[in-house]
Formats: sequence, structure tokens, C-alpha cells
Amino acid sequence: MFLPSSLNEMKKSGYDECDVIIVTPDAYADHPSFAMALLGRFLQRNGYRVGILSQPKWRDPESFLKLGVPRIAFAVSGGQMDSMVLNYTATKKPRHEDLFCEGGNPYFSKKGEDRKYRIRPDRVLNVYCSQIKSVCKEKPVIIGGIEASLRRTAHYDYWSGKVKRSILFDSKADMLIYGMGEYALLDAVRGFESGISVEDMQIGNTAVAVRSTEGYEDPVILPSFEDAKNSKDDFAKAHLLFEKNRDDKVLFQKQDSRYIIQYPRRRISREELDFIYESRFMRKLHPEFHDIPAFEMIKYSVTSHRGCFGNCSFCSIASHQGSEIVSRSRESILSEVREIAAMDYFKGTITDIGGPSANMYGAECITGGCTLHDCLKDGSGCRNLISGNSEYLALLKDAGKIKGVKHVFVNSGLRFDPCLMDERFLEDMLNNHISGQMKVAPESGSDKVLRLMNKPATAVFCGFLSEFNRITKKEGIRKYVIPYVIVGHPGEGDKEGSDTADFLLKNNLKGRQFQIFTPTPGTRSTAMYYLGFDPVTGEKSVTEKNIGKLEARKDKIIRKIS
Repeated sequence: MFLPSSLNEMKKSGYDECDVIIVTPDAYADHPSFAMALLGRFLQRNGYRVGILSQPKWRDPESFLKLGVPRIAFAVSGGQMDSMVLNYTATKKPRHEDLFCEGGNPYFSKKGEDRKYRIRPDRVLNVYCSQIKSVCKEKPVIIGGIEASLRRTAHYDYWSGKVKRSILFDSKADMLIYGMGEYALLDAVRGFESGISVEDMQIGNTAVAVRSTEGYEDPVILPSFEDAKNSKDDFAKAHLLFEKNRDDKVLFQKQDSRYIIQYPRRRISREELDFIYESRFMRKLHPEFHDIPAFEMIKYSVTSHRGCFGNCSFCSIASHQGSEIVSRSRESILSEVREIAAMDYFKGTITDIGGPSANMYGAECITGGCTLHDCLKDGSGCRNLISGNSEYLALLKDAGKIKGVKHVFVNSGLRFDPCLMDERFLEDMLNNHISGQMKVAPESGSDKVLRLMNKPATAVFCGFLSEFNRITKKEGIRKYVIPYVIVGHPGEGDKEGSDTADFLLKNNLKGRQFQIFTPTPGTRSTAMYYLGFDPVTGEKSVTEKNIGKLEARKDKIIRKIS
């Protein structure tokens, strides 16, 4: 049975009210890759009655009371992706497709009709919270997801061109949960149920508003929002302090007359991660929906781990999921594969077993964890890094032995660094787990830009490519490398763009996986875009901001390699 999404479904579930109502702009898919399902099932296993309010008609405040008033709280998600990234291209043009909506149509109206009423409003958390507060002031509102995580402190907003304060204050929510928030949400729900004030809960992975910084030993105090807004030096200092803290200590930033306090990240264990994914899921779309493209993409996929120690400057994963790898146990993953294989619609192919970077599964640090997590430094890898390649290959092999499974592919991102992509691993991937195209991300052909991206130099990628070509020739297999490339990253001028085109041409790399750099809140690259220099190293990073010139640069690269 699905988690209830209507009063009738609540009645069938035996609910007279919901304890928690999860509000989301995404279609409801009861699948562990969808946040509303993962959070909802986790709370349900812990004894709470949960309802899913999916895609409310947000212009009508009463639509947020479709399931009534929750006994404890509303939990509002910004969705699987940031609303501004989903609603607009890097060139700030409106998108007319949303893969988390019926048929990819981002509007409540049918295609061809009025296209002004988006299912997912811009800055969805602010809109949803405002409407909920207008009809239900008495219940607390908790916000979370990637949109909340990346905006939890003062940040540069690309779409308005301004430095904005914490989304906790702009949304007027009672609590913000950053990162992967199952346990934080559970603790928050228990706290609100017990009548504990938000100031006294002090839950890991959360941020709340407080009046004073007193009473905390050695906190990290960022320059205030006003200072960061009015001084680029203070903005840079705030970013550097935030990045260095890595969510380890209590952190404050003054926003107006109050402060946001962020509590340290809660590191979960393998056993706790297994528990999250052991919930029972329908692995289907709620009957209200029929064709959700994003669901079709991940229908037969399995999440193997969380976190990424790649720390690419433009990526939000480390800020959201953390730099430490937490891997599920082999048995937990294989149990999920067995469930998929038993589904009546399964045709025999597991499309993915992976995470942010698939070949980080099982990776460990022999020291127990460094503070910097610069595990892939210079492309050679830290001497304390233990690769999980053998464990991952064994997992994929065992998954392929399960009754009904014919193929196990890896479609998550793969790092090509030699410490994670050794000869044996690459050979096994190419022979057994790559269907035809191996998608990897050199991101640029300019060593200067790659340094600003915190990515390995071109020589590292060329080493991988040489090994790829050697293996495919030796094994007599036809596989191709498809490169992902970012155009217009801070530090890239016409010369660096030309270097990228020459690099791709020299290595016979083709494809259309090019995207213009989008400055997303909270990342180091976005800080470079705004500041004109790297806040960590001080290196200049002048950026081309003329959209027409960026599109012309992208087209020039494509023409050169075609």
C-alpha cells in the first residue's frame, strides 16, 4: 500500500490524521531513489503516520490542507533537484520540461495551453512555506533537500545576481535539515512531538534561528549576512570558514537581529544506512501518475552508498551528502536486487548499482578520516586511501547471479583517477558492466581550469584513455568514451576554451555532453564566479558572463570536434 495522498487513502490506511505530512513538488514514486518515499517509509517504520502531499496547486493555500492538518509537523522538500536549476537553463531561459512531472510537462495545464502556472514554482520552499503558514500557523514547518542544503547560510544567487540570506529566514520555516536527513527528521519529529523548543533540540544536520551565540564552546562564527552582502572579502572569508569547518563544529552566522546556528553533521553507520533502505517500497508510481520520466530512468537502479570525496569545486554533493563514504552492506544491496528481480515488470537488467561516484563504493581511509578529505590529490590519490574496487566488483558479480537478473550495468558517474580505476577494475567494467558508452567527466581540456575545478590534470585523463583503448583493442570489444564538458567555468577564457577543443580533437573524443556552467548556491565555483577569485587559494578566476559569448564558445568547440 502507498503512503496516503488523499483523505480517502488516509481512511483506507486507518488514519484519522497524519502525524507528519511530507510536501513535495515531485510526482510521488514509492521508490528509494525518491526522497519523499525514503523519508516517509523511514518515519513509518519508526511508528509515525505519514502522508504525501505531492504537487499541490500552490496558488491556492487551501490545497496544502488536502490531507488535513498534521498532528506534529509539515516536512517540506524542495524536490529531487533545485527548483531554479530545473526551471531555467544556464542561460536563464525557462525550461519547458520537468522530468519529475507527468509526461515531463512542467505546467498544471495541458501542453499547448496556458504555460504560466508551473507545477514547481521558482524558489519552491519559500512559496510552499508561505502558503502553509497562511492557513496553518500552529504547526511547525521543517524544510530540507538540496534546495535547503545549499542555501543554509548567506549565498550568492545567480538568478537574481544578489547575495541572499539563509533560506531558513526567507522561508520562515521553523527548522532546516541539511544533507541526507532521515535521522535528523526523525529526531526533529520526536522533539516537536514532545514539545521541545527548536533552540533546545540541538539535532545534528539541522539549523535553526537563535538570539545569541553564547553557551557554545569554540564555535565557528562566519561574517554576518550584511557583511558578506556588502564586502566581497567578507563573503570570501565566510565561504572559506564554512568550507574548512566541513560541518564538524557548531557554526553561527548573523542574519538580522538573530543568528542561524548550524549543528554538526551526524555521521551515520553502515548499519544505519542499511536500516533506511530495508523499508518496504512499492517501487511503483502512485496511481495518480502514469508517465514520470525520472522514475523510468531509475526504476531498476540501486543506491550503493552516499558521499563523495572528489570535492569538485562546482559540485554540491560534498556539501549535501558529505565527503565521507558510507556504503551499504553487500547483503542489503543484494536483498534489494532480489526484490527488483521479483517484480512482475522486471525484464532482467539492473540499470545501475552506484552512488555519486560509483567506484567509491567501499572506499575507506586507514587513518579513520582526515579533516581535509583531499583523497584524490593530484590525481594519484592519498596514500591513506583504500580503494573498494575488489568489494564493488564482487558485489556486481553476486548481483548478476541472482535469479532473473541477466545484466548488471553501472550508469552512475565513474572517476577515472588511477587509484580508483586500476587495470583490473576497468577491464571488468568494460567486459561486463558498461553497455556501450562509458560516460566520464574530464570537464575541461585546460589544466588551468581543471586546477580551479579541483579536478585532475589532463595527463591523468589521457592515462585513463590510453588504458581504455588498450583494453578494448586487446579484448576486441566496441566501447566508446563519452566526455562530459563544462563550458564557461570560472577561469576559462577563449584560449582555455580553444585548449579544450584541441584536447577533445586530439583524443578523438566526440559527443554532445556539453553544458554551460551554472553557478549553484554554496559551491566554491559559484563563489569564484561572484568574487573573481578562488576564496580558498586567492587565484584569479575571471569569468565570461556574457551568455551570447558562452553559447558561441560552446558551439565553436562542438563544430571543431564534429
